[in-house]
Amino acid sequence: MNIKLSVICFGTLAITACSNSSGVLKMGPDTFSISTEASFGKGGIPATKKIAYQEAGDECSKRGTEVFVLNERSAGTTFSDGMAKTELTFRCLRADDPEFKRQRYEKTPDVVIENRQKS
Repeated sequence: MNIKLSVICFGTLAITACSNSSGVLKMGPDTFSISTEASFGKGGIPATKKIAYQEAGDECSKRGTEVFVLNERSAGTTFSDGMAKTELTFRCLRADDPEFKRQRYEKTPDVVIENRQKS
């Protein structure tokens, strides 16, 4: 009976208790990346996005700049992993920087089909 209870408690803890962040990783003079993970019990993809965007905002605020998102990729939980993931690549730019302008977000394709047939 105690083994069964231990397995149930461990399983519940594994599902509900996990979220991680790489922290802000510098990729260039004003370009950064953050990778986050969260279990379904911690909120899955919405939680990973919230963590990533909060950390990006904190980093840029320290620098007196604004967050400018270059790329965001998210993936839901899988049976083998159980963790949702978000990768955020961003820049910290001044509001008057010429690159700091409204942009249209588009999903990055998961698959790219290339036609190699000769005409």
